[in-house]
Amino acid sequence: MKQEMLITQISPDQVGEFISESFYQELTENFQQKFPTEVKSVMLSRAAVETALSGENVSGIKFMNGLEDANDPSSRMLVLIPCNYTVTASLPNSIIKQHGFMTNTGQIISLERTWQVLFNHVLNFKKLDPAMSYTQINRGAFMGRILLTEFLAATTCDSIIYHFGYLVEENLPYKLIIQPADGIKMFGEMSVPCPGGAGCPAVTTSNDPCALTQITTTMLGNEAESRLNLLRTFRDKIVTDKFSGVEVEKYYTISASLLEAIDKTQNKEAIFKGLYDKYIASSLNAISQNDEETAFVLFQEAMQHLTETYLYQ
Repeated sequence: MKQEMLITQISPDQVGEFISESFYQELTENFQQKFPTEVKSVMLSRAAVETALSGENVSGIKFMNGLEDANDPSSRMLVLIPCNYTVTASLPNSIIKQHGFMTNTGQIISLERTWQVLFNHVLNFKKLDPAMSYTQINRGAFMGRILLTEFLAATTCDSIIYHFGYLVEENLPYKLIIQPADGIKMFGEMSVPCPGGAGCPAVTTSNDPCALTQITTTMLGNEAESRLNLLRTFRDKIVTDKFSGVEVEKYYTISASLLEAIDKTQNKEAIFKGLYDKYIASSLNAISQNDEETAFVLFQEAMQHLTETYLYQ
């Protein structure tokens, strides 16, 4: 049966609880039955978790699902993305490092490789559940630093078993369950899925995490929705047609963090106007003229400019 968190509005570092062995068995057995072709668990380096938690202002870790090869479910991996304390749409914002992120084995992979392995997971899941919309595919789970720190303190193991679970009531796959590799019956879970659900942790900003939505709405007001629908249709083409969905995966990973960085500047409105005029309006014009290649190039240029200017920490 599903266990509910007693606190529904909490600081992100408090996300996560220890669960019973019976609930662990239920989640993992459900996953095996629902996804018989998927890897049931991966090994997680203790050092990788400690390193991800060691940065400044880290509230916890997003354990993001990835695949080395989109056509090989056995190539399952995790990307560990540290998060700060600013919560958007029920998830804390990612801390983007220019050198890349650590995987479950302790290897550091580049940002470009990160976006690729994350998108490989999306491609694989679409085969498992073709009806699932792109934005609703579970990409991983967030767990707060308090539980992770307590978990590490309770075991001397260098390796952790990261189990995948499935919560039937919410049709929620890839639930995060961690266990010491020495077989001790200690299980950590009750994490927040990515994309997040309502309620926990407490949202510190009411803004939409989508930068395109915020910028376009700011510039066009009530007229924004029709323009945004054009961009959404174009997004779907990027993912499913001849363009690269990797760029879209990058966008969804960094968008909330990007908006947080712009919010901290002294000229947010001017930045929004400049971004809209140079990239969004130009892309919309190209799309209206069926010049999707130009629109995609503008999207790539915008992502590169924004990450280099506002995001790298």
